[in-house]
Amino acid sequence: MKLKELLGECLFPVILGSNTEGHACVRRMEKRYGVGSTVVTGKRALTLRFLPDVKLIFAPPTLADEFLLSVLRDLEDESGFRLPLLIECDTAYHDFVVRNRAELEARFILRHARELLGGS
Repeated sequence: MKLKELLGECLFPVILGSNTEGHACVRRMEKRYGVGSTVVTGKRALTLRFLPDVKLIFAPPTLADEFLLSVLRDLEDESGFRLPLLIECDTAYHDFVVRNRAELEARFILRHARELLGGS
């Protein structure tokens, strides 16, 4: 089994935001690891609807923290034995991540899109 296939079976990427970085992360996860992504967004994200193995969850960053945390807890439960990877792409979710960092770190491996896409 190749490393790409192994990682594809082990990762459960959840992407916060459907902006340009979010789209790039979805493509990177598919191309590099062969894994689909779940995208949490407050936008219509029409272009993501046409990509295979992308699940869209409508949960805008303006939701109260307890509701957005509930959505993410459900997604973490869905991950099963895969590693839940939470990727912050849209700056609109940044304050939510900062406020809830302790709980999110207990449930997810936290990353920022810049880390995955090679930016600073």
